[in-house]
Amino acid sequence: MDLKERLLTHGYDHIDILIIDEEANQTTIPDITLHKINDLEYKLYLDPETINYYLNEEDPYFAAEQKSEDGGMKKIKGFVLEW
Repeated sequence: MDLKERLLTHGYDHIDILIIDEEANQTTIPDITLHKINDLEYKLYLDPETINYYLNEEDPYFAAEQKSEDGGMKKIKGFVLEW
């Protein structure tokens, strides 16, 4: 099951994602309507094989490796912000 499907099964539909990398840099991806997106991993530049899910937490998030601007990989946490 991919990231989009896991989020949908946990009751999310319209969200923002706060991404925090290993150097504490923060980026917000706003206004994501999950049923309109085909490949959320591709949109977020994630390596699908590295995603770990923590969606039952008080502050739900996922952890993964993301392609960086220099072509390398960095570890991130993506916090799910529900509307």
